[in-house]
Amino acid sequence: MVNNTNDVEGPAYVRNEFDKKLSENHYSNKSLKDIDQLLKDQMGITLGSQIDMTTPQKLGELLGVDAVIYGTLIDFDVQISGLYNVKKVRAKFKMVDTKTGEIIWSSGWGVKSETKSMGAAGEVLARVAGEMNDGDKQEKEYIPWVTIGSGARDSFTDALVEAVADKVVSQALRVPLIRETKEMIKRVMGSLPPGPVPYTKR
Repeated sequence: MVNNTNDVEGPAYVRNEFDKKLSENHYSNKSLKDIDQLLKDQMGITLGSQIDMTTPQKLGELLGVDAVIYGTLIDFDVQISGLYNVKKVRAKFKMVDTKTGEIIWSSGWGVKSETKSMGAAGEVLARVAGEMNDGDKQEKEYIPWVTIGSGARDSFTDALVEAVADKVVSQALRVPLIRETKEMIKRVMGSLPPGPVPYTKR
């Protein structure tokens, strides 16, 4: 995954979660560990941003696959002010045919959850943040946002303490933005065509 965020662990986390769900959609996907090793050994590629140094056709030949999926992590962060706190994940993906180089499928979603303190200041900050996200519509490729959780706390202190505690626990358990990531991937994969692998009972 190309990382357009300031979080160094986010891309690997989102990539792993996406990979888990891919096999549930009847795709036979190669091990990420094997892919990373081949890319490093054969092409010197160790970062998602370096993948543009080659073509889908060369990747298909090296990996022995019919298609490759490219991902870009656009947002992966927690913003805490006390008055308005938001957790957000946004990414886009595309599947490319390794024989023709044509895009077979593409999708992108942003998912956020928020808490704000009761009162005018919290409402204003939430509205301003929403308008800033709407400003993304001016971009060449707009990735839509959806809010999955929105709550209000009685005071600035309650909202701040809850947001900080949540961030500390997430970092300690190494499960950053798990709910937002899972929802984003679910929405992204909503338009993914089923893969060719037949369903078998386990």
